[in-house]
Amino acid sequence: MALFPEDEIKRKIFHILTLIYVIAFWYLPKTLILSGLLAAIAIVLAGEYIRSKNEKFNVFILKILGGVHRKSEEHKISGLPWTLAGAFLTIFLFENKTFVLASFLYLAFGDAVAALFGKAFGKHKIYAGKSLEGSTACFIACFIVGLFILPSWQFALAGAVCAAFIETVPWPLNDNFWMQILNAGILTYMAGLF
Repeated sequence: MALFPEDEIKRKIFHILTLIYVIAFWYLPKTLILSGLLAAIAIVLAGEYIRSKNEKFNVFILKILGGVHRKSEEHKISGLPWTLAGAFLTIFLFENKTFVLASFLYLAFGDAVAALFGKAFGKHKIYAGKSLEGSTACFIACFIVGLFILPSWQFALAGAVCAAFIETVPWPLNDNFWMQILNAGILTYMAGLF
């Protein structure tokens, strides 16, 4: 048996594609990025709707994406619209590019290592299949990311704690939606304190 399940690796590689809008956000005008994300949300929602109404189309999409969808998402909405909506709101609500970038990278890397390490080494379950090992891996990945891009180790620590908490707790809608928004919000709040 493989250490990291192949489908989980595929999902997390797909997750890393969020770096496309991270890079675009850094270099392109905010209005252009928001317009692009709105268009992407509309296209993805249309695809999800068609997928829910047409089994042949659903099978075609699932085959094309080959393991990116979780079993539970094969006949209901996937996490992609929530991830895109979270990115849209994060960019819309927060001005500090570094904090927004950190929140995107926390999602791209923190969530990925949490899932991979949780599946491979997760012995101590916390809640709803989440494990202490996965949450710890998320914290470490986010702390390292924060050390490279945030103003101080205190910001890196606060961001990593927040990201690990958000990734661990079951949220309404989807944790990928909340992780971006709440992390950027916590970092913005901290900046107001110092």
